[in-house]
Amino acid sequence: MKKVPLIVIIIVTLLLVMTIVLYYLSQVSIVSLDWFIDVLEGMGYIGAFVAGFLGSSSILIAIFPSYIVVALFGSFQHNILGVLTIGILAGLGAGIGQYVHYYLGVGGRYVLSEERRKSLDVWRVRLEKYGLWLILAFAMTPLTPDDIIWIPLGLIEYPKMKALLAAITGKIILNIFYASAGFYGWPLIEDFLKSIFP
Repeated sequence: MKKVPLIVIIIVTLLLVMTIVLYYLSQVSIVSLDWFIDVLEGMGYIGAFVAGFLGSSSILIAIFPSYIVVALFGSFQHNILGVLTIGILAGLGAGIGQYVHYYLGVGGRYVLSEERRKSLDVWRVRLEKYGLWLILAFAMTPLTPDDIIWIPLGLIEYPKMKALLAAITGKIILNIFYASAGFYGWPLIEDFLKSIFP
């Protein structure tokens, strides 16, 4: 049995610790969403990248959901170019954040027996044809946590660059949608609330 590379152990440990700490802080109200949004807004466009990364790099639990944070970033913009920039940067961060989960699968591969690894190799061959479209579909849809495909992709050692590019493309499309929803939708929501509570 192969030894697990130290870098895989470090990445997996950091991801787990980051997820647990952020979840705990949000539960005990040490970190509030308002405070977090203020900090990100102060960071400008880099904040959009960080929001995308944090929104998708935590394991199964979205501590700072992108559909809220990126939409708020979109509502702060003054033109469509700003909205597109927010969507692209948040999507880039989200794609990289999701890609980190690939290494959880790679680490998991090292704890499997040789026989199990060989049976997983069959899946890599099967996914060669449609894997790219599967990653893109999951990255573009907000309905499911992408972790459910990323960890298995790491287990079967699906081609890294192909997976990363598909993830980034899908997340950019999704985050442009979120930013646009904030840009166009927030004024409507604000007007509606003002009409109810003058």
